Amino acid sequence: MIGKIIKLTGGFYYIKSGDKIFETRARGNFRHLKVEPIVGDDVEFKYEEKTLGYIEKVYPRKNILTRPKVSNVDLALTVIPVMDPKYNFMIIDKTIVQAEHQGIDVAIAINKCDLNKEDADNLEKIYKNSGFKTFLISKDDEKSVNLLKKYLKGKTVAFCGVSGAGKSTITSLILNRDVEVGKVSEKTKRGRHTTRHTEILYGDDIYIFDTPGFSSLKLDIDNEELKNYFREFKDYSNCKFNDCNHIKEPKCAVKYAVEKGQIEKSRYENYKYIYNELKERGEY
Repeated sequence: MIGKIIKLTGGFYYIKSGDKIFETRARGNFRHLKVEPIVGDDVEFKYEEKTLGYIEKVYPRKNILTRPKVSNVDLALTVIPVMDPKYNFMIIDKTIVQAEHQGIDVAIAINKCDLNKEDADNLEKIYKNSGFKTFLISKDDEKSVNLLKKYLKGKTVAFCGVSGAGKSTITSLILNRDVEVGKVSEKTKRGRHTTRHTEILYGDDIYIFDTPGFSSLKLDIDNEELKNYFREFKDYSNCKFNDCNHIKEPKCAVKYAVEKGQIEKSRYENYKYIYNELKERGEY
């Protein structure tokens, strides 16, 4: 039988095949092959009525996200809260770089936009101008949720963002089912993690990774690679030097585009910061 791992908990793998869910374990030979089945994997498994099934083969993955480990992601939806908790451009842009590095397309959902329309419009401008499909979301605006739902149809999606961003709320609205929602602490204005294991929630041909949080923002890339993961730079490749890193080099087309307002300044400033951070790390 063939199916997709949709949940992993306590060493048990739950596989969706057709309209049914099967409880399975992984065979011991995976340890020798140094392959660990993870949520999102397409697998071949054996199952007999009234017995525990066994995974026999993991099919090649098109990508893997780490912490938590999930595979075969079509889209990373970065959820940005306008407030409660207040958004952080550096975290947003590092999250995007992390997904782009794994070859995963990125879209932006600006959530709680009814709480501060001016900030929401500014965020939309920044990320639309940077080449991302961008959605303005409010839980009380059914039209905004339906537009996002239409876009996600047929995709396996990882929701990325800080705790309290509204990932669980948006998931509930898209799938028409209750997903546990954490309240934002009044004292710290930070969200609390509400998801304790990795699982794919699904409905209406949409598959959503419900995870304990994509919290690791350590980027496993070289500083000179970084420019490849700022997609808006690709339109400005006519720099004087072919290997231009868009930092201190003369006659840099990217820096000129920033000055002209063709590239968003906040994105470029974050690029420089991350570049120097990666450079310093590589020197030790």
